Amino acid sequence: MSSHNPPTEAWYTRQGPDSDTVLSTRTRLIRNLGGFVFPGKIKSDDAERVLSLVFDAFNHIHDTEEYQKVRMSALDARGRSILAERGVIEPGSGNEPWKGVIVRNDGTLAATINIEDHLRVASFAPGLSVFASSSAVNEIDSILQKKLQFSALPGIGYLAQDIHNTGSGMKISVLCSLQGLFLNEILDRVIREYLAQGFSIRGYFGTSQNGSLGCLYQLSGGSCSSGDIQSQISRMEQAAGKLAVLERRCRADLIETRKTEIEDIVFRALAIAKYARYIGRDEAINLIEQIRLGLNLDLVTGIENIELTALLYRIQTAHLSFVISSGSIIIEEDVRQEEQKLDRLRAMVIQEVLKYADIQEKRN
Repeated sequence: MSSHNPPTEAWYTRQGPDSDTVLSTRTRLIRNLGGFVFPGKIKSDDAERVLSLVFDAFNHIHDTEEYQKVRMSALDARGRSILAERGVIEPGSGNEPWKGVIVRNDGTLAATINIEDHLRVASFAPGLSVFASSSAVNEIDSILQKKLQFSALPGIGYLAQDIHNTGSGMKISVLCSLQGLFLNEILDRVIREYLAQGFSIRGYFGTSQNGSLGCLYQLSGGSCSSGDIQSQISRMEQAAGKLAVLERRCRADLIETRKTEIEDIVFRALAIAKYARYIGRDEAINLIEQIRLGLNLDLVTGIENIELTALLYRIQTAHLSFVISSGSIIIEEDVRQEEQKLDRLRAMVIQEVLKYADIQEKRN
């Protein structure tokens, strides 16, 4: 993961459980080193020491050659944006030399150093994979515990810069496609119910006039102090599973009671996605998820959920900008403005996937 070349093979190209409704699972583990103040007030020389200690500790994990350790200052703006689009860092994380990132080549594991806490380790997995994702970060944690002294207090747990992250330090999130709940007009009620249970739920790619883009929502566990790790895992597994069942039930109700309306939404999205010459980012996200709705209602065939999920990342601006800069794609000469090039390439990427998948409209 140099400043010029992002990871190629990615976890989101793989099949996962319940991928028709739950696109991915992320488990994040927060740790801070004893003897150092939190990153918000740390001096640069101490932050440099933290970075060195964490980089060295990762040399002792299994398959360490599969990981790339990079200072944020070594990444250009596009490289940082690609990491943000993949959920590894937050936008605007800065490029100070004492901030760092560690990424496994396939993106399944990543760590940030001195950005919000001394160390945040995250595991990414396709579909509803709460146990697998959590096991991956806990395995890394058990190795790092032997090399690093983490800040913790008896009866409280691991300390974090944000008090809500103090305790187990673990937070599990799942990304869900909730077109059925939205179209059945019960999404707001369901969100309120989950919030009342202590979960957080937010639009993943931003919001539009009709709510979250693509009806994509990230469901996350609440405070890290609420129960031990095993209870957090079990609670999220049950909550996400229940949400998936409810979403499928709503989809089935839609095709039973409003088939023509749903066909219009899906087929209209399919036509635009297959033949438009320019597609903006927000429009692309909505189109992809409307096509996913059609796929999972047997209105569209010949494509898989994992291909649509991969498209959500491939059509992001920094990813497309990287492709344009590589010179590997030829864009028409009359497409001259940078934004036009991005929208043109976005349409080309989508149409490549749809063309090879041989999507067919299926009416019953």
